Amino acid sequence: MKNWLPLLLLIFCGCEVDNQYSSTYCNFIFQASLYPTSALTRAVAGSGGNFCIVKAVLEKGVYHLKLTPNQGAYDQTDLDLTISNAIGNEKINYNTMGQKRGLIIGRTYSGVLCAYDLQCPNCDFNYELRWADNPQELKCDKCKRVYSIYSEYSTVKSGDKGKTLEQYKRVTYNPERGILSVQNP
Repeated sequence: MKNWLPLLLLIFCGCEVDNQYSSTYCNFIFQASLYPTSALTRAVAGSGGNFCIVKAVLEKGVYHLKLTPNQGAYDQTDLDLTISNAIGNEKINYNTMGQKRGLIIGRTYSGVLCAYDLQCPNCDFNYELRWADNPQELKCDKCKRVYSIYSEYSTVKSGDKGKTLEQYKRVTYNPERGILSVQNP
């Protein structure tokens, strides 16, 4: 039995790291080069500290990306993006953009690119998060938890302890091509 204990501890500790990432399928591609001044482009292209809530909304048969940055001043045209190109509307299924067409995407202060689901994991993914008073925190109005995204992993900063935010594993931004991608197997 003593020989098995270190192996069991290694297995359980190893699984804990994997639980940080979501198992939910996600496929979001954004052509940042078409929207160079948008809140989302500035969040992923910057040096760090900026995040953006991204929601896909269908209006009159055309998808819009509604953006809510955690800080900064923007023109309205940089917060409501009409996705009218073929790659935006025909080749991307926004239903696979997180739990319910919403993500939080940006860079931590140390420059790490991260993407989280917009739905509260402790409320069965039925309540959207919103920015709290601190620009690196999100709040759920139902359970009152406040989540910090200050580092590359989220934490429950206040409220009842519970699950951390669902984080998506593969987040890339290619500045030369101007393509942002958030994918989860």
